[in-house]
This record gives sequence, C-alpha cells and structure tokens, in this order.
Amino acid sequence: MFKTLIQLFLVLTLFLILSIVFYKYFYDQSENKIIKEIETEKIVKDTVISEDKKDSVIYNLSYKKFDILNNAYIIEADEGTLKENSDEIFMKVVRATIDYNDKEKLFIYSSNAIFNKKTFETNFFKGVKVVYKNQILESNTLDFLFDKNIAIFKDNVRYEQLDTKMFSDEIIINLLTKEIIIKSKNNSNKVIIKKN
Repeated sequence: MFKTLIQLFLVLTLFLILSIVFYKYFYDQSENKIIKEIETEKIVKDTVISEDKKDSVIYNLSYKKFDILNNAYIIEADEGTLKENSDEIFMKVVRATIDYNDKEKLFIYSSNAIFNKKTFETNFFKGVKVVYKNQILESNTLDFLFDKNIAIFKDNVRYEQLDTKMFSDEIIINLLTKEIIIKSKNNSNKVIIKKN
C-alpha cells in the first residue's frame, strides 16, 4: 500500500512538472515579445547622449521590418538623432532597401530622413533617389508609408528608364502591386515625357 502511494505521488509530481514546462514554453505571453523583436530588429553600434539638449545621437543605426507578404524593409543611416519622449529619429546619410520575396530589390538613398521607429513611416528628403532594376526615380521628398505599402514622391519628380525621361509633380507607387499614379499639382503644369 505504501509503495503504491509513493508511485502515485511520483507520477502526479512528474505530471505537474511536465504541465508547468509545457505551459512555460508553449503558452507563455512572452511569445509576442519575441515576434515583435524579430519584426523590428534594431542594431545600434554607438550612442552619445548630449546632456544640454536631452537628445541621443546614434551612429551606424539600422532597423528591419517585414510586411504581411514577408518582404523585408531595411533602413540604415550613418547618424541618427532621437529626441527625448519621441518616436521619431532624424537620420543623416540614409540608405533603405526593400527585399521582395521574388528576389527583387528596391534601393532608396537620401541625405536626410525622419523615421518613426514604431510605425516605420519614413519621410526622405534632400537628394532622394530610388533605384529599381534599370529604373531611376529622383525627387525632393519621398513619403514612405510602410503600413499602407505606398511611396509618394513629391516635388520635382524625375524618372529615367533607358531612353525615356519623365518629369512630374507627384508620383504614387503601390509597393505591393507596383501600380503607379502620376499627378500634377495644377492643370497648367503637365506631366512631361521625353523619349530619346
């Protein structure tokens, strides 16, 4: 009888330990934290905090996020300034890429950008240049809306592909379907297309 009680106690203890381990590894709430960390992987090499302005200056920073189709958006900068109590980072010498699942890449370059580290919305400005295959798009500003998968090129937009050049006020690109909408601010300024 005593032997049976010890065996029953050991089996129940084993069952309890296995239940706790199973719950801890498979149903723990920290699983969401791990997924978030993977989505917004952040690499920061050097950080300098200026005490007079309460801003943080970050050198060689990089952020990475995946969209619903598992395309990767990576943005890097030589320098970034993070204001206290703000989600926005002012970046200098900016490079960004979109790695599509079908192995295609879209490259974005600019002198400056304002990057929201929570929403990944990015406003590129000063010398914006986008390269996709043999196509080049340049403009004064580019608003990249990650959640909507839309890129809006504004002001002095220039497009080049082999022997074709186009000039416009605004171009909107759906980054998933790659559909393009070309706009002019007013009717007096037309979209100009030149073919060599």
